[in-house]
Amino acid sequence: MELKNHTLIKRINRVKILNSIRLHAPIARSQIADMTGLDRKSLTNFISEFLAEGIVSEAGKQEQRMGRPFTMLRFADNLAAGGIYIAPDMTAGVLVDLSGNKVVSARRDFSLYSPKELIISKVKEVYEELKASGLKMYGFGLCVPGVIESGSGLVRASVNLPSLVGRELRNDFGPLIQEQLYIEDASRSKALAEKWFGAGRGASDFVCVDLDVGVGMGIVNNRALYKGAADYAGEIGHVVIERNGRLCRCGNRGCLEAYLARNVVLDEMNRAAGTHFLRLEDFNAGLNGNLQTLLEGYGAKLAMALGTVVNLLSPKIIILNGGLVECFGNVMLPIISREISSCCLGETLSSTKILASDLEFSAAFGGASLVLSDIFEVPGHFCV
Repeated sequence: MELKNHTLIKRINRVKILNSIRLHAPIARSQIADMTGLDRKSLTNFISEFLAEGIVSEAGKQEQRMGRPFTMLRFADNLAAGGIYIAPDMTAGVLVDLSGNKVVSARRDFSLYSPKELIISKVKEVYEELKASGLKMYGFGLCVPGVIESGSGLVRASVNLPSLVGRELRNDFGPLIQEQLYIEDASRSKALAEKWFGAGRGASDFVCVDLDVGVGMGIVNNRALYKGAADYAGEIGHVVIERNGRLCRCGNRGCLEAYLARNVVLDEMNRAAGTHFLRLEDFNAGLNGNLQTLLEGYGAKLAMALGTVVNLLSPKIIILNGGLVECFGNVMLPIISREISSCCLGETLSSTKILASDLEFSAAFGGASLVLSDIFEVPGHFCV
């Protein structure tokens, strides 16, 4: 027990120092000591480790009014965290430096319901393009829509990537990705992306609702990703909003996803407009009365589900993400704000803000966030 506690304390102190550098670089050793409360010997040992590992580098001198100048510290320029998102029709990847700035991105498209061999080859192309940057990658986060076991990467269910169901992604991609590999569900990864890079920064409790090929939700509770007892938490897409309603791909009827999944919305909007567009973005040129009526209905259905989220979780922020929001968020947000008031307690709603994400490739950023979380956080402990 004593050894376990010592290891935990060392981990917490390490993370405190790294966060001091992340938030305040360039920074002097004495400033880090003041922020963390660590004694000089312990701090010196940690900094020596970081320099030897190549995580931290010296960033010149800062003159003082009295005494010797301070040697300033910062993160090494050549270090990055990587993230790759596998969608049903494309894969995207990003690299971010340890301060959270995007360095490079890549994308490859493929057709819906492609075989696993093609998907793996496209992921390999993205990974190799990111590797060509020459940066030293601390780790890679891989994100996939569906119900995923984060340890093995077993895809328990994925209506949007059926060729991967039953496969352990760590076995498929571990030999390809040479760095430490982290695996997570795409909707949860998008929530992490908002926590590190987007509208969730600084918020201890929020949810991120993903409205794209499917409908999912990531829950951040007390600054940590909440997964539930069996990793199923956040399946808002399969909340029933209409009893005996439309058949969902999961086999049940009346699920939110049966009404708001991207292909469903695209088909309905094409029928209403008399068009044959292949992308939701193509409707941005103009919305006729029929399309406005459809969006009213989508907003009202989403408000029903979000009202339940507000009543149960009382999040500080609800962040709406995904293609439906990117294309029609300016139309749908006012509808949701109007309709949700009749779907939840007013006292609860008054403390919740609903807004649209402005992150591009958010699931790929979420993959990188898995790496950053491992570097800068200790589960159950606040280290900033």
